[in-house]
Amino acid sequence: MIRLFVTLLIGITFFSIYYDLTEGTIPTPKEDSIPASNIVQLLEDTDSIIEEDYVMIEVMPGDTVLTIVERITNGPLPVTVPQLIHDFELLNDNVTPERIQIGKTYKFPVYP
Repeated sequence: MIRLFVTLLIGITFFSIYYDLTEGTIPTPKEDSIPASNIVQLLEDTDSIIEEDYVMIEVMPGDTVLTIVERITNGPLPVTVPQLIHDFELLNDNVTPERIQIGKTYKFPVYP
């Protein structure tokens, strides 16, 4: 009986290792997301993205309004957090930053 238990335990261990190495258990970000360095380059290269000091960006898993604006400015936030919240709500018809949804596109303010 002990041999059967040990054999099953070894089998489950090898299967777990195999599954981890082939399929993985850590979610990876979508490949169609834009890296932060590319967002800044897009803002500099094209005027079609920027319309009256905002940019349209699709929210990806793990994104917050603060992290997206920091990616756009390529550094720390140039305004206070209450000012950012106010600007975001004005651009998005009073959508609060806590209510943004993954996969939806929102207007994010661009600060100089």
